[in-house]
Amino acid sequence: MSSQWRIPEGLTEAGQHSARIIQEFLDGEGLGNCGSDRFYSPDEWAGRGEQYGDKALLVITHGDPAAATVFNWDYSADGYRLRDELDKRLRAAGTYVECCTNFYSGVYEAPTDLKTPW
Repeated sequence: MSSQWRIPEGLTEAGQHSARIIQEFLDGEGLGNCGSDRFYSPDEWAGRGEQYGDKALLVITHGDPAAATVFNWDYSADGYRLRDELDKRLRAAGTYVECCTNFYSGVYEAPTDLKTPW
């Protein structure tokens, strides 16, 4: 099965690994996208002229309510279960996701003290 979440070129190794973790998680939960949701490399994101998120390893847009339940705390309908599970997987890989606005989130390298899931 092909994923609707295409991993862009130009990511660092940590960005690629995080993108694969997120892709597998979203696909495993049956969370496709509405067509406008996607992953962006830092260069692609900068090319859009966005003011924030330029230091991210990976940027994820999530206007579709299904994906938004994972990334945007305001849309979590399941008591944050999806967000917490993804967070554990990313932190084990040394990264974390941060909701930047209601429509996009960035993946960043975790500080050393956050690299072990709690």
